Amino acid sequence: MTLIAKPIQNGYSFTLTTRLGHMLRLAEQAHGARDMSYTILGIEFEASGPKLWFPGNCNFIAIQLSFDAANDMVLGCYQLAHECIHLLSPTGSSQANVLEEGLATCFARNYVSEVFGAKINTTIASYQHAAELADELLAIDPNAIRELRMIEPVISRITARQMIERYPSLETATAAALEAQFVRGI
Repeated sequence: MTLIAKPIQNGYSFTLTTRLGHMLRLAEQAHGARDMSYTILGIEFEASGPKLWFPGNCNFIAIQLSFDAANDMVLGCYQLAHECIHLLSPTGSSQANVLEEGLATCFARNYVSEVFGAKINTTIASYQHAAELADELLAIDPNAIRELRMIEPVISRITARQMIERYPSLETATAAALEAQFVRGI
């Protein structure tokens, strides 16, 4: 089970909840501090997950993972790591730009690779394309998101102009694609 902690010497076994703490620390180190005006309520499982839910429209966030993740720690961590990026600068809605979805996909892929030695890649073309575009920006500067968030703290509001001004070697078409609103495909 991904949510049941077991006593071990000097503590407890990792669960999705404790892994979330590790993920948030890594995400903030790489991409800047999260918006602390939002309260993370916890993790739940839902048929249409993974996604974030903003119950009550009062800056609360529930992290919803798929039912399949309930008994699969690696899949649960992959989904949770993706959602973790959305926790850095939430907007209170499910809309994000390609940059944010690409970054989330890259972070999830890298997290399960580094922590579990597992290779998980999305099979959804729109997420794969977003990750490829984000990888182009991160290849120029692995700290690009942290740098850009000093100008615009909300990842999904970072513009192509801001990216090009900070990283002139980034292709204009890539910057424009990263700024575009993300549309989930099949």
